[in-house]
Amino acid sequence: MSNSKRVLKTLSPLFLGMSLLFIGNGLVVSSLSALLKQREVGEIAIGLINSCFFIGAIISTLTSFIIISKVGHIRAFAIFSALFAVCSMFYELSDNLYFWAFLRAGLGYCYYALLVVIESWLNQRAKNTNRSRILAIYEGVFYVSFSVGILILALNLRPTQIFIISAAFIMISSIPLNLIRIKEPEIPAKKSVSLPKIFSIAPLALLGSVIAGVLINGFFSMATIFILSQNFSLSQASYFMTIAMIGGFVSQFFIGQLSDRYGRRLAIILATFISLLSAVLFLFFIGQIHVQFCLAFFLGSGVFCLYALSLARANDMLEHKSQSVEVGRTLLFSYSLGSLLSSTIMGFMISFFGTLGFIYVYIALLFILMVFAITQKSVPFSDRRSYNPHTIKTIAIDKLEAKKANE
Repeated sequence: MSNSKRVLKTLSPLFLGMSLLFIGNGLVVSSLSALLKQREVGEIAIGLINSCFFIGAIISTLTSFIIISKVGHIRAFAIFSALFAVCSMFYELSDNLYFWAFLRAGLGYCYYALLVVIESWLNQRAKNTNRSRILAIYEGVFYVSFSVGILILALNLRPTQIFIISAAFIMISSIPLNLIRIKEPEIPAKKSVSLPKIFSIAPLALLGSVIAGVLINGFFSMATIFILSQNFSLSQASYFMTIAMIGGFVSQFFIGQLSDRYGRRLAIILATFISLLSAVLFLFFIGQIHVQFCLAFFLGSGVFCLYALSLARANDMLEHKSQSVEVGRTLLFSYSLGSLLSSTIMGFMISFFGTLGFIYVYIALLFILMVFAITQKSVPFSDRRSYNPHTIKTIAIDKLEAKKANE
């Protein structure tokens, strides 16, 4: 058996565990906005509650490594998965919105801590010869599993059933991890980030990562509100989100090849144009769900590539590749900042402009990004690095990859 196959076989319990984690997270994350909408909670309040997820996520990236370093990765996974499940089930205890916001922050904290554990293992096992294959499987597991979680909403379950099912997936996800025998990976030391410094080096990459954070996580948090506000069903909302994710998954391969050959700037312009055009067309097909399904595919195909392209653009712009750790952390911080603001921005826009407020955010930000990209210069082919697809899930993975590459 080749070394790559042996590594993949060793990691198969981890891939199984993470698939269960992503299913549970996809279900609970995508369902909360719909449940709040059904209880006639205002769009602004829904946006603010959803933003608490990313407050917890940012806190997690700054503190979760302390727990992991003290108890080890396997025990940390069990701890955070148990807390995640508790936060999911506790939604049934009260309808108080402040309580729901607190639980939402708890979900964000636990979810990102779990991803730190998972991605530490992946980076510990990944070598130059099999890194692309491992990351490709990771991407596939995320897209498929998260989509399955969203599709469970199409079953029209009661809130109690949604919370119990999501909690069950999260709790079961820790079982396969205990089957892995592997050396505990190290937690990298914290380093400061500098937005002004990165903007001076790669302004397009920084702007792209912020806008990607707003649009991607705004989609996960508020797309259900966009569909439900048109008087469509929760099942149709789940299909809408799943189709967009399929578009994002498929386009990763084409956009990656295009950016390697013709440059990140052109790829960012193309991805932005595709999403912008589809967003504009939404204005003419409000109330026509089947057309919106088609448009969702193209919206997702462009938007879900923006962070990966921004990261590749930043790495291409570096004179000293040793800066890749700082750049990766800074771009992920800017992405998290955009994610934190995403639900609130879209909640305000929907509240003031109605259903189309959701689309207005996409049109405005995609137009700004495309115009800015057009004004930037291309990077010479000799200075480009290989494109790697990145699903935005945590601040840990790029930091760990860059650290390992520099060792």
